[in-house]
Amino acid sequence: MSILAKQVDVPAQYAAESGLVLVTGATGLFGRRLMERLLEAGAVLRTTSLRPPPADFPVDRVDHRVGDLGDRAFARQVMDGVKGLFHLAGQRGSVGIQRKHAATMLGENLTICINTLDAARRAGVERVLYTSTVSVYPPMRVYREDLIWSANPHPADEFVAWAKRMAEKFLEAQEIQYGFRNSVIVRPVNTFGPHDDFKPETALVVPALIGRALSGQNPLVVWGDGTAVRDFLYVSDAVEGMLLAYQNGMGKGAFNIGSGRGHSIRELVEAVQAATGKQVEIAWDTTKPSGEPQKIADISRARELLGYAPKVDLAAAIAETVQWYLALRGPVMR
Repeated sequence: MSILAKQVDVPAQYAAESGLVLVTGATGLFGRRLMERLLEAGAVLRTTSLRPPPADFPVDRVDHRVGDLGDRAFARQVMDGVKGLFHLAGQRGSVGIQRKHAATMLGENLTICINTLDAARRAGVERVLYTSTVSVYPPMRVYREDLIWSANPHPADEFVAWAKRMAEKFLEAQEIQYGFRNSVIVRPVNTFGPHDDFKPETALVVPALIGRALSGQNPLVVWGDGTAVRDFLYVSDAVEGMLLAYQNGMGKGAFNIGSGRGHSIRELVEAVQAATGKQVEIAWDTTKPSGEPQKIADISRARELLGYAPKVDLAAAIAETVQWYLALRGPVMR
């Protein structure tokens, strides 16, 4: 049976019969969409967040726990009775944030992951999905799963990347020591959508551009010359990949989750302008770094082994994100 409620006919009791499912980091970008999909499938959910959830969080439909998974006691407490785990929790941020808070990005991410994955093993959790990132890869034009250890991560992302790499290696160590083959790793590309972080000081590139465009910034300043190519993914496609990995990928290693297509930063800016209706001057700041020339995920392994097929193109994804953001912020943003 499948837990993909929108894709196949799923008996409402299926997820409940599978036992309690824990989603860590449930108030974030991935967590909110994943939680919606699991609830649609009839799952019995426990969720966690570091801080109290926002007002629109469905606390009446889940067993929500607030606490720090960096605390081993809390990690073990929330794992009680859990049969399935989607581990999403962690620190993320722009390149600038990662450099400014390097020790936090490395230390807290690593502690959160090791505590959570160790607690899952001790509690006998039967299915574990760990959300890593394509930042674990060394600099290369096309990311392929078997190349992760071919060199060091890019210096711009190295502290988050090393924490995520070591968490992946910890799952491998658990498999070797305890004989478990009950986990799967997903490595999403730059993902965006509703419930993203739009705060100027911490937002990643897509929500940052949307927020600044809607705020009326003119000219709209963008780092680099616009030629850098990236793989962008809408959150609904990312979550479908996670669900497919949870269903079909246990014990099969890691999977890239992306669009498999490259878009230049210039294309991204044009799509943001079209979706926001803000046709302002663009100021390309070539004194700032634009990063690697191209970063695209090879998603052939996910297509072949999981049946993964991203559906939402970049323009539609940005338009949906803008509509959600405007609805959240109200007329003042229009």
